[in-house]
Amino acid sequence: MGKFTNTAIIAGIAMIAFAGSASAVDIKDNASCTAEGGTMVNVKNSDYCLVPIRDEAYADPIYDGNQLGIVDCPGNKLQDGQYCMYPVTIRPAPAQTTATTPSTSDALTTAPSMDSAVDSMEEMATDVVDDMK
Repeated sequence: MGKFTNTAIIAGIAMIAFAGSASAVDIKDNASCTAEGGTMVNVKNSDYCLVPIRDEAYADPIYDGNQLGIVDCPGNKLQDGQYCMYPVTIRPAPAQTTATTPSTSDALTTAPSMDSAVDSMEEMATDVVDDMK
């Protein structure tokens, strides 16, 4: 009975060790992203791997690297938890530059006047009424 207990304990420790390695998938580049079934995307100057999240039934490490997805998502989950935005390279956002906009006086002088638009509409309405007579 002692041998069975020791064997069961050792088997339990081995299962815990392998279960821990299932979540140890580390995506560092395009090749490792593709190996997990993902696609690299660039969002706001940072690189992410858009990768499917596989079901718990396929959490064993034998499924890692077979384009089936990952088990744990360290980033944002998308599509009701079916996909993960796995952060690969996070970079600070570039400094915001101030956009030059035309001043309001320039906009007023270059925009067509509302009076001319109203006058055009009145002329068109008058022409239609005259044609109907």
